[in-house]
Amino acid sequence: MKTLNPYTVRNEDFTDRIDVVCPRCEKKALVIGAGLYAPMAEHEEKVRFSCVSCGYAIKYGSTPKVTVYVNSRGVPKYTRVLHRNEPIDPFFGFALWYCIEANEGTLWAYNLEHLSVIEAYVTDSLRERNGEPYQNNSIASRLPKWVSAAKNREYVLRLIANAKNR
Repeated sequence: MKTLNPYTVRNEDFTDRIDVVCPRCEKKALVIGAGLYAPMAEHEEKVRFSCVSCGYAIKYGSTPKVTVYVNSRGVPKYTRVLHRNEPIDPFFGFALWYCIEANEGTLWAYNLEHLSVIEAYVTDSLRERNGEPYQNNSIASRLPKWVSAAKNREYVLRLIANAKNR
């Protein structure tokens, strides 16, 4: 697996396959996603959840819509909500499989590849951008300060190793 640069990738780049906790049997399940910035019609067509352990499956298009606003004529407008940059899957709101609770806060990843990018960033003692522009939405800029602190490096790497072996 090629290591991605945490200064150029975003959390949204890992939403095509998301490892989650099945809400029925609490075993590892999968959300097949799409890019968060794809049109809603693409989400409704492509995004789905399935659990191999208990057989539970849902299509995103069959989930209920919520009222977002009411226009000036009193007509409500409905849509499905996407959860961005939160420790839950962005489509269904299920708990992430790689969600690590620590004393300082929560560290989460959508899948093993996402967790590996975070692990590579934490492991790197010399974090250079190598000419990459500053991006406030990159993984490196979105990690909590306690994760990127040098004093917590060994602790965070132990937490990540435990999450990988779960």
